[in-house]
Amino acid sequence: MPSRSKIGLALGSGGFRGFAHIGVIQVLQENNIPIDCISGTSIGALVGAYFSIHSDLDLLEKEIVLNNKEKLPTLFDLGFRGGLVSGRKFEIFLERVLGRKNFSDCRLPLKIVATDLVSGQACTLEQGRLATAVRASTSVPLVFEPVRSKGRLLVDGGLSNPVPVNLVQEMGADKIIAVNLYHHHEFVEKRFNLPTVALRATRIAVHNLSKHSLRGADVVINPDTSAFIQTNRYKKYFDPPVAQALIDIGRREAKRFLPDIKSLLS
Repeated sequence: MPSRSKIGLALGSGGFRGFAHIGVIQVLQENNIPIDCISGTSIGALVGAYFSIHSDLDLLEKEIVLNNKEKLPTLFDLGFRGGLVSGRKFEIFLERVLGRKNFSDCRLPLKIVATDLVSGQACTLEQGRLATAVRASTSVPLVFEPVRSKGRLLVDGGLSNPVPVNLVQEMGADKIIAVNLYHHHEFVEKRFNLPTVALRATRIAVHNLSKHSLRGADVVINPDTSAFIQTNRYKKYFDPPVAQALIDIGRREAKRFLPDIKSLLS
C-alpha cells in the first residue's frame, strides 16, 4: 500500500488577520488532516511555532485571543533604536507562550521567515530560541526595534516572503496548504489622506508579493477578513468577540476547501 503524501502548511503574515490561522488549523485537526511540516511569517510564525510545539491551540487562544485588551499595553515598552517599541517585554510574553523552547524542541519541522533590513533579503530562521525568531518575524518596521542577530537587523518577514510556501517545499512537502491573509476585498476605500495613502501603498505591495510567494501551493486558503479592516480600529482587534469572529472566518474558509485538502492525501 503506497504511503500518503507529506503535507506542508505555510502560514502567512497579516497582523490581526492571523486569528484566522487558528480556525484553519482547528478544522484540519478535526478532520484528521495530518501536518508534517510548517512554515510561518509574522503572525503565521507565532501560530506555527506554537502549534509545532504543543500540537494544539488551547493556550494560544487563551493568551492572545481571549486576553483582556487592557493588558496589551504591558507588552509594549518604549524603544529608542529604530522602533517605537523595544520588544523586550513582547519577547518575554512570547517566551511564556512558547515555553522557552528552541527549534530543536519542535514536534513538527518548522522554519520561520524574517527580513534582513541591511540586505533586504528574506532570512530563514530554523535554529535557536523560538521566541526570538518569532519576535524577529513580527517586528513591524518603525513600530518594533529590529532584532540584531549575527550581524543582521531582522524585521517583519512579510516584507520579503508573506506566505513561505518555498520553505515547506525545502522541508520535503509533497503537497502544500497555504493560508494567505491578504484578500482583494480589502481594497474598497476610495477616499484617502496622507496616512491612508501610505497604508494602502504598503498593503498593495504585500498583497502582490503574496501572490508570488504562493507559487507551488496545492491549496490556497484565503480568509476574507476585510469587514474588520473597514469597521474596526486597532484596539477592537483584540476584543474577544472580534477575535472569535476572525477564527470563525478561518474555520469557514478551511471547511470550504476540505474536499480539495482531503484529495491531497490520495
